[in-house]
Amino acid sequence: MINKLKTHVKSLEREMFELLERLVLIQSGTYNKAGVDLVAEHIDRILAEVPLSTQVLPMKKCGNMVLALNRKAGQEKSVLLMGHMDTVFPENSGFNHYREDRFKAYGPGVLDMKGGLVTGIFALKALSDLELLDDIPVTVFFNSEEEIGSPYSRELITELARKSRAAFVLEGGGLDSQVVVGRKGKTGFDLLISGKAGHAGCAGLDKPSAVLEAAYKTIALEALNRPPHILINVGLIHGGMGPNSVAESARLGVDVRFTHKEDGKCLMEKIRKIAEKNFVCGTASELRIGSNRPPMDTDHRIEALYRVALETSRKYGLPLGRETRGGVSDANYIAAMSVPVLDGFGPCGDMDHSDREYILKKTMVERTILLAGCLLEFGGV
Repeated sequence: MINKLKTHVKSLEREMFELLERLVLIQSGTYNKAGVDLVAEHIDRILAEVPLSTQVLPMKKCGNMVLALNRKAGQEKSVLLMGHMDTVFPENSGFNHYREDRFKAYGPGVLDMKGGLVTGIFALKALSDLELLDDIPVTVFFNSEEEIGSPYSRELITELARKSRAAFVLEGGGLDSQVVVGRKGKTGFDLLISGKAGHAGCAGLDKPSAVLEAAYKTIALEALNRPPHILINVGLIHGGMGPNSVAESARLGVDVRFTHKEDGKCLMEKIRKIAEKNFVCGTASELRIGSNRPPMDTDHRIEALYRVALETSRKYGLPLGRETRGGVSDANYIAAMSVPVLDGFGPCGDMDHSDREYILKKTMVERTILLAGCLLEFGGV
């Protein structure tokens, strides 16, 4: 069966890259609902041919989503395949092409993560072609707003996780064939600072400047950094009306990453104290929490699932490594439900979120075989 599966997946390679090109050339930045909807329609048709029972979930505030499952998934806990159809590139982005050379494929989303969607689809197709898929309980969910924190799909992700025995997330793999066994948690927040406007020529040393307060708060927040486990970045500052005016308002945009849930709780307590403290007399601050994701802690469940993947890679003669990432994904939500999950099962590459994004072409087949092999382990074949 091992050689049969490998041979069949390799025979599908050209079809994989044809689908990748079609998906990449559909502009599907998160806020381009029409583009994301088109990707969803396209994938829905393909999954129905696998065949799976599929449905497009209509959404009003974001792109539509795709949910698919086979008969056995309705009878017992399933294996969840998770991916996203949106990219970070806005509708007017100049990065809107697809190309290949001998070793790489380039384009918006080839790594993050339309390549992963292709991997998931063709792993299922290969198993179905070989009449093996019916024995494996599989649920597929592709959402449309992961790049902004999955605010509209988070509830459904957690619901699907509760019904799953394990999950594989199809984000791009590492350049040295790594899958992801852990991710930091993330909290994003704004600090809104108010002061009192006045003429710069009449102000004294005790001026109630919101910009000056923002400067003190920036230093205090950055001082909380404890790499590699706690990372804080004040990445955005807005404030003031002009150099000859005392600033009446200012805003800090802050990103926080943490390895463990306890770290996140302790950190937020310290951040709230900084927000409440007035360094400059006459100013006040308001803390507004935005996006947040719990950490994907590498626990015994994830370690056990990684051992399954590692044994599978050895059976099929495939390279496999492991890594922990500072970036977040929907795997964070799944791990928070105490469900074993591995991420980074898409093809391997680099430079995502840039106009130099690429994947290593040979890894498309490798990752498809790996995923199909891991699914077979759950089917007992």
